[in-house]
Amino acid sequence: MPLKETTIRLKKEILNLDRRGDWMQVDIYFEFFNPGPEKELTVGFVTPPAVGDITDAEANHPQIRNFMVMSGNSLLPYKVAKLEETGFKLNEKLADGFDFVYHFKLKFPKGITIIRHSYQYRGGASVEAKNEFYYRLTTGTTWANSAIEDFELNISMGDDCYFSVPASFGGAESNWVVAGVGRMGNVATFNPYGEEGGGKKLRMVYLRNGKLQLRQPNFKPQNDLAINVFQLHNEVHLWCDKTVKNDFEGFTEFLWGDSTELAVSKLSDNELRLYRNLNFARMGYGFKDETLRKAYSKYTWYIPDPELKPGNVPDYYVSKELMKLINDEEKRRKVKPDTHD
Repeated sequence: MPLKETTIRLKKEILNLDRRGDWMQVDIYFEFFNPGPEKELTVGFVTPPAVGDITDAEANHPQIRNFMVMSGNSLLPYKVAKLEETGFKLNEKLADGFDFVYHFKLKFPKGITIIRHSYQYRGGASVEAKNEFYYRLTTGTTWANSAIEDFELNISMGDDCYFSVPASFGGAESNWVVAGVGRMGNVATFNPYGEEGGGKKLRMVYLRNGKLQLRQPNFKPQNDLAINVFQLHNEVHLWCDKTVKNDFEGFTEFLWGDSTELAVSKLSDNELRLYRNLNFARMGYGFKDETLRKAYSKYTWYIPDPELKPGNVPDYYVSKELMKLINDEEKRRKVKPDTHD
């Protein structure tokens, strides 16, 4: 963002986010347009401090590494400080005094100026989500045109990842597109986090390989970006659209219930079968049984692969201990097991 009023417009932004474990690699291309004579501006990149169960050292330093900013063919020198220590005055909706700001001076000649930017930032985690990656987009509206005229966002979360993004950034729902192998929920889902998690509604996304992309002209975000990989007790409630029945709503009984054995005994024969095949479904096994294929097809993460052989399946959701209880219960009821060959 510009740290003072300006006539310079943000014409184009290409934002690439690539998750690397608990860190997010950020690579950005900015294109600015100055309609008047050359001017020098102080430009700032704002990042919030670490919060929660952290050390003093973590609180006193931005959770960013390998910060670089480039104009032309040169890397630019920069300074880092808490906003309250700089004297810069910014809208409290965009930043507050405890935020850190990386700031530098840059000359904008008449016409186009290109800035390239790269760094990594550390994501968060909580009892609600295994990974939380927030990114401030609203600062893009602080330039002269109050919008990003041509905006492109590419998100790579790694292979085989189920996560959420905001359904919109204010106004109409965003036109997210999967580039690669994956699928999205058909409708926006209520956000269990509330608006702090990226708006009132989420779009659930499963990427087996590839990236999620958003392209939007005249982009005026009212909300910031939030990417969440939920803990299982939250994720299970977001496996399918709320317009259809989720057969696994009771999964938390296996996580927090007093007696897993008792919870298994209360399952119907059909539920036992669905739980027993759940790991195969999550792996993408293409069931020959049409009933099973149809049952799992409503879950956003299910993409049947005709080339996939049953083999060894990871314990995605059903542990070996839970699987044994399911098998024992089916034997007690004399339920005939499925074959996967």
